[in-house]
Amino acid sequence: MKRIIVTSISLIVFFCLLSVANNVLCVKTEAGVTQSRALYDQPKNTIDVVMLGSSHVHCGINTARLFTDYGIAGYDLSSAEQPLHVSYHYLKELCKYQKPKVVVLDFFTAAAFQEDYKYHYYFLGDSLYGMRFSLNKLQLMTACFDNKEELWNKYFPSFFGYHDRYNDLEEKDLEAAFGKDYSYYKGFVPHFHNESMPDPVIDTDECKAPLEKSVRYLDKIIEYTKENDIKLYITMVPYELNVEQQEGLKQEETQRYNWLENYVRELNAAGDDHVCFDYVFKHLSDIGLDYTGGSDISDGSSHLNYNGANKYSDYLGNTLINNYGRDLLPDHRGDVAYDSYLRHAEAIDQLVAENQD
Repeated sequence: MKRIIVTSISLIVFFCLLSVANNVLCVKTEAGVTQSRALYDQPKNTIDVVMLGSSHVHCGINTARLFTDYGIAGYDLSSAEQPLHVSYHYLKELCKYQKPKVVVLDFFTAAAFQEDYKYHYYFLGDSLYGMRFSLNKLQLMTACFDNKEELWNKYFPSFFGYHDRYNDLEEKDLEAAFGKDYSYYKGFVPHFHNESMPDPVIDTDECKAPLEKSVRYLDKIIEYTKENDIKLYITMVPYELNVEQQEGLKQEETQRYNWLENYVRELNAAGDDHVCFDYVFKHLSDIGLDYTGGSDISDGSSHLNYNGANKYSDYLGNTLINNYGRDLLPDHRGDVAYDSYLRHAEAIDQLVAENQD
């Protein structure tokens, strides 16, 4: 009996220490990791709209503004260069804890990156480290690794990927030793730099399908949202379209967006009206973004800065309400169950004040 007690206590202590070590050493980027980790602290069933996609989402969709100006309870569940297979499993993870009414799906990564998928592998940690271990996460890793055994060795379990960060630890790592309440966090990461970019131009009406894998997971997302009575709003957060890459080749996103426009049109014609596509680049004047003046763009990756994010979030808030109405997206301002959004807005206001001084 004594041995059993001693063994049990030893195991409890071991796993407690392992949990503390994991909290301290885990990478805490706001390029996907914190967005995933904070999901588990959100009050249950308080997310009506989830935004999935690349870093364009958490830089360009101001969830605080969506709430304070439109009463929309939204969450940026995005990650760097997030491909559609990650978006699909992120959606399934979120639906374990929330009942979203609308999914806003950013199609940028599927449109921009094709045969050369090195960007996805480079940013894998941002998509994996924040999610809790589960069957869904195993399925996500299987989809991400593409039968590359060395990736399993690196990311499974996740602790293997960051266990040696001792020399990189910061104060925020130590503060997270015993966990941290992220219920106020809704994924938005404001940027405050300014950079001029050429105005986006749709340079062709040709169509070109994305990778077969992207099409397959697009269909999975469409099917999953339909089965769960969720509206699917596919779009792109504005950026510099068809930017020249280092190799001198255009990404040819326009052809993929043209393909997507036709694909969704065919779905709608067949009676599937729960999905829509907003080809934002065809009506940028409705948003009022200033590319060439540099007041709305943040960096060379053409993320929106805080000003640009506010403009796009205003457009998105109005569009969602006009498309789906208040019956589906009620105004939660003044509802005490959504006080975490008020704390979120206060945190964003503090960041803005700090960066305007």
